[in-house]
Amino acid sequence: MKYDGVTLVKQGMARRAFLARTGALGLALAGGGVAGIAQRAQSQGLATVGEQLGWLANSQMAGDFVALDKGFFKEAGIDLKIQPGGPAIDPVQVVAGGGTMLGNAASISTMLIARSRGVPLKAFGTALQRHPFAFIFFTKSGIKTPRDFIGKTVGIQPTARPLLDAVLAKYQIPKDKVKVLAVGGDSTPLVTHQVDVITGWLINSAQMDAAQSAGNVGYFRLWDLGIRMYALTYFATDQALRDRKDVLARFLAGSARGWMYAAQHPEESIDILLRHTTGLDRALELKTWQNEIPFLTSPATKQHGWGWMDAQVWKDLSEVYLSLNETPRSVQVDEVMTNEIVEMAKTPKV
Repeated sequence: MKYDGVTLVKQGMARRAFLARTGALGLALAGGGVAGIAQRAQSQGLATVGEQLGWLANSQMAGDFVALDKGFFKEAGIDLKIQPGGPAIDPVQVVAGGGTMLGNAASISTMLIARSRGVPLKAFGTALQRHPFAFIFFTKSGIKTPRDFIGKTVGIQPTARPLLDAVLAKYQIPKDKVKVLAVGGDSTPLVTHQVDVITGWLINSAQMDAAQSAGNVGYFRLWDLGIRMYALTYFATDQALRDRKDVLARFLAGSARGWMYAAQHPEESIDILLRHTTGLDRALELKTWQNEIPFLTSPATKQHGWGWMDAQVWKDLSEVYLSLNETPRSVQVDEVMTNEIVEMAKTPKV
């Protein structure tokens, strides 16, 4: 499959397409595959499970908060405790140190790096099928392809620098031809013309709205540039995956129900989220969640079930990070991911 084709696109999803997508997810939820494992789990009693988020609690993790609030986890035999993350919290360290049974990684690159350095963690399902990370710019800049980054200033979060380096290498752009500025998580540097290009998550309504209010915006999705990663990915230690498979499968079954319900009922889901969090803007969170819904599914989830991961994505990313000297060794796919839990959970095919 070829991933080099790059097109200039604008954010947005037609209402008809959105309703069609959420309608399909609703049918999957009503199908009962996930509900079946949840009903069988009731006889096994509740297992207390801690989940460490990779970032602050917000609409991007709506599925798990909905599953918690609607009782889907309890019906699956899981007493879940969600621990919000933040800039000073590394979910990999928390889970590896036994702080929680499982974690959720914003990007699978962190897991790949950890595994290459001997941390015994493995992914067992993913909420997003494509990473929403993108390079964002104003169309008036004249940028048509990544080669047009030459002579431009790119604003990027420090932890994401390897992603820019991977794109520069892929498109044979010398590093010294691109100026790099470390930025935070908002679009201010782009809007104020401190940078020509800024990186961020396309689903982030606050960031995208701020940029779009200042001009016509285009973007290159990292996935479309050939650097493929999953996002909001669940992981646990090797020991948990060996000794507590059933608990993890029950967790994923309940989680899947939450994500499907949240996709079908976005307004209600954001209201649920707001009951569990503070300081969030409802309108922005709702728009962010609606932007995120298309990322929940793919041809792979339709064939294998929600949460499924393609081993080739992991293999390719491992090779990219090794070539950039971001990892000390090549990481084998079966070291760092498994689809066994998705199969056990019988997640809906959407």
